[in-house]
Amino acid sequence: MNTSDYARQLLGLKENEKPVLPQYNPIATARLEAVKAATVTMGDMYHKYKDFQLEFLWENFIVKRANNFLTAEGGTGKTRMGIALAVAAKYGLDSYLGNRLSIDGNVLYLNYEITEPLFKVIAEPIELHLKAANPTQWREAYVLNYLNNPRLTIEDAAIAIEHCNVKFIIIDSFKACISRLMREKKQKELNNLNADIYFDVLNHWRDKYNVTTLTINHTNKGLKNQRTSGDLGFGPSSVRDFMDYQVFLRYAYDTDRPERLLVVDKARFMEKGNCNKLIKMGSDPRGYFYFELLEDAIRETDFINEEKTQHPKTEQIIEMLEAGASYPKIKSTLSVSDRVISAVKKQWKEEKGSAGRGEEREEQEEECPF
Repeated sequence: MNTSDYARQLLGLKENEKPVLPQYNPIATARLEAVKAATVTMGDMYHKYKDFQLEFLWENFIVKRANNFLTAEGGTGKTRMGIALAVAAKYGLDSYLGNRLSIDGNVLYLNYEITEPLFKVIAEPIELHLKAANPTQWREAYVLNYLNNPRLTIEDAAIAIEHCNVKFIIIDSFKACISRLMREKKQKELNNLNADIYFDVLNHWRDKYNVTTLTINHTNKGLKNQRTSGDLGFGPSSVRDFMDYQVFLRYAYDTDRPERLLVVDKARFMEKGNCNKLIKMGSDPRGYFYFELLEDAIRETDFINEEKTQHPKTEQIIEMLEAGASYPKIKSTLSVSDRVISAVKKQWKEEKGSAGRGEEREEQEEECPF
């Protein structure tokens, strides 16, 4: 068998049958070239961005050219905080609440929640307070009102960004914006598989217009006493993966005074927990509205105490456990789950253990001759 016959046998060809050569596929070739161009060594990446340095638009709280989130409970003042930052930029403040402010262009506020007349009622007292101390206007703050203009889409904001030389975009709020965006894209609901639909828009703005975005988000209900975590924010868990930075605005629950916390939660570029602030918001005799810094570098745990809730049938479960009842018996009698019974049993044993240790200490003290 010669080489040619052996090759035909390997290819499964009959005698005198010609092999079919693979056709040139321009799509596959283009994808290969794209992947090759996107795949770089870490050394090449370091060299490419050797002059790049991390910059903050608002020191420690908003990173430039990144997707930032300000997440807050209802009524804490998240919209007012967003407006205050826009106005601070408008009047050229070089710091706000004790931290440096650096905005190299105009501000665009994408208002999805409030009608124009109500927005004016909220925004004007904030501007009057800052304007009183800094009367010279350096930049402009624009508002694109989606509630008053239902035909506008989120992509239409790009026209305003380009036309108005915008470098800082505030989206208020994520929940309202994503609701409209899902309708525009004919998606039923936001989930982990399509959450990137929102960030695709933000990333396009960042890369094309060199802008910084701040998205105002809500926390979920019933979480006010829990410590700050990305899981507290509205939306699927992948939203936290796509964002670059997240700050929480929270009530200070150890006091009855109108105090708030600014807590850094997700900080890819720095250690979190070292720059939290205690602030308050209020109004002066003229009706001007303001935020005021009370204390820097505070610990969130000094102000947020996790609230331990007790199941309403705890005492009944304990009584049945003490009587030696089985899990199935307790479940059928009290209509509770195995998880609830286990949690109550664990708590009950811990309390019994601590009480027993206390009795032992008392006996030892009584027996001690000294």
